[in-house]
Amino acid sequence: MAPLPQALLRVPTKGNLIPVRKAQIAKRQAILQHIIDTVDVDQASFETVYEPVLRYDDMVSDHVDMIAMLRYGSQDAEVQAEVVECSKLWSEHNVWVDSQEQLIRLKLAAGGKTDGLDPESKRLLMRRTEWLRHMGYGDIEAETKTAFLSTRKQISKLCEEFNRNIRLYDGGHLLFSDAELKGLKEGVIEAYEKDQVGKRRVPMRQADYIRIMREATILTTRKTFHEAWAARLPENVAIFREVILLRDENARRMGYKSDADFNLFSRMAKSTEWVEDLLTDLGNKLIGPGKVLFKEMEDLKRRLMEEKSEAVDVGSDTAVQPWERLYLATLLERERRIDQKVISAYFPFKETSAAILGNISSYLQLRLEPVAKEDLEGCIWSHDVDVWAVWDEGEEENGQFVGYFYADLLDRENKYKHNQTVELQASYLREDGTRPLPAGILMCCFSPEVVDGCKVLKHENIITMYHELGHALQVLLSRTKWSTYHGYNVALEFGEGIGTAMENYAWLKEELQSISCHYAYTDDAYMQSWQKNNPDKPLPPRTLPDGLIEDLVNDRKTRRIESYLKQLSDAGFDMAVHNPKSHADLEKLDETKIYHDLKEMYMFIRPTVPSYPQADFSHLMSGYNSGYYSYICSNIFGEEIYQSNFAADPTSKTAWKRFRRELLQYGGSRDQTELLEEFLGRPPTTAALLKSLGIE
Repeated sequence: MAPLPQALLRVPTKGNLIPVRKAQIAKRQAILQHIIDTVDVDQASFETVYEPVLRYDDMVSDHVDMIAMLRYGSQDAEVQAEVVECSKLWSEHNVWVDSQEQLIRLKLAAGGKTDGLDPESKRLLMRRTEWLRHMGYGDIEAETKTAFLSTRKQISKLCEEFNRNIRLYDGGHLLFSDAELKGLKEGVIEAYEKDQVGKRRVPMRQADYIRIMREATILTTRKTFHEAWAARLPENVAIFREVILLRDENARRMGYKSDADFNLFSRMAKSTEWVEDLLTDLGNKLIGPGKVLFKEMEDLKRRLMEEKSEAVDVGSDTAVQPWERLYLATLLERERRIDQKVISAYFPFKETSAAILGNISSYLQLRLEPVAKEDLEGCIWSHDVDVWAVWDEGEEENGQFVGYFYADLLDRENKYKHNQTVELQASYLREDGTRPLPAGILMCCFSPEVVDGCKVLKHENIITMYHELGHALQVLLSRTKWSTYHGYNVALEFGEGIGTAMENYAWLKEELQSISCHYAYTDDAYMQSWQKNNPDKPLPPRTLPDGLIEDLVNDRKTRRIESYLKQLSDAGFDMAVHNPKSHADLEKLDETKIYHDLKEMYMFIRPTVPSYPQADFSHLMSGYNSGYYSYICSNIFGEEIYQSNFAADPTSKTAWKRFRRELLQYGGSRDQTELLEEFLGRPPTTAALLKSLGIE
């Protein structure tokens, strides 16, 4: 058995996480204390104040990343609890760091000494100095600083309360008879418990809400559930209002025009005016096409009214109601012949995921070599995790080891219920000039349907895989001096733009045909089962047929326009509450009404009253305040990257090499606005996005 090119990281055992993290934090604190005790202000520099702790952070980054990953990937709830405790220890350490006034003075003194630094270290020093001043340190009055920091803590506590209310929300259940649940599958109905009079207890959970809205035939069932769902979490309304007022007050205290202006520091946008203009311009271009699509829904409702359907309110006008929207959208999908079950049959989990990895590695001239299971003992957190050693096969780097790629794709108990890429090992430059090579995890939460014994993926899973592979490539292919800038440690708009660019591959005819294979052809047992269950039908095509691909692609434009309009309503609300003209204007603002107005403007349906859409908008209480527009920007940037570099020849090795060398390899070590403009040869615009939607 050939030796591994680099030792695999080992998974810490239960009971060891907290002692290891305590030791790391104690060592880091000792390094910082030594700097405080031995460095005078006039001696402060990048080398004396920053470099010692950066070197230590680099050295332990793999252990830190592994511990953090277990919060998402471990099957053991006790291990996850240990990780949470480790996070608390780190937070306590940061509180200690923030309280060290001499350390802050040293950092600020070092901030002006950039001569002789390499570009990445210079960027790091300048950004951290800017951040300190931004967060209330530096040359400001003591009273102002105290008020700013105190208000920031108050905001943090309120945000924790807001998100805790969402996390712990238990709306109980609603009672429906089997007849009232008409339209749901029999097995789904049977899974709901009965009460003493025979009615089904349907939990007030998001998954059940969406199921009822999409599938329940009876209008009153959907209306009852929707009205209860829309009015949940009223206690968060007052918390939300208090937070936005405090944020605005704090931003103005520091000399900024608004919270949005204050938060531009960490974004690619250069002004709040740019953001407002972008949202207005894109909205003006999308509302018209959106209304055309919405008219299809109104026409469908009109037909159902004429048929006296129990699914719509035949006594009302043709205005689509909030509890009708998802149901009508589902019917329109069927009319457009988008049968997701038929499509899923062409995406057997094992074969399709392997084909996607094979294609992307081929385009990049990389080779994935599976790591033997015996080499993985003690190095993976679940038996269904696969690992590959990644090697370069390009002319310049032929035979060089790139890093390790992990795939953890299936749902399991206690696993994080979303999809993400996780950095397990950053690459950085050691003092001796060597570097550890990176490791990244494609961590998804797929629950494939089993058909004739074969696990099959939905097309939405395919989109997710390509998107997250974009982030995985950021981890594998970036090469930075410091671990803090490695991989996807970039501005949100830029990082998500990489993933969005990659999503286009999930819609290309040739790509879909190359990664698809009807499950019946992958195993003799599956073929026998298929023939037994379909005795009078001819064998299905081996790969996804042209007609199904065309239906998918045509439906994509519709879905994207609707999705962008929803994002515009949410981003518009974010800016409305975080970028008022004055504090007095914000005090007068009725945030519930403004959100309802925006929903009506962009989605063409007035929300019901009472309803509080801001009450569960957790993004705005979790660090994305004044930044929700970034999701729209990421789509703009992603389309620019794809159209300018890949559209002419999606498999071009030259295009993929350029993608790697000019975007991915820098991580966050360069200004991403400059990087993107260099790549495009101009500033990005909305033209590529609108073109992809068929809008001139």
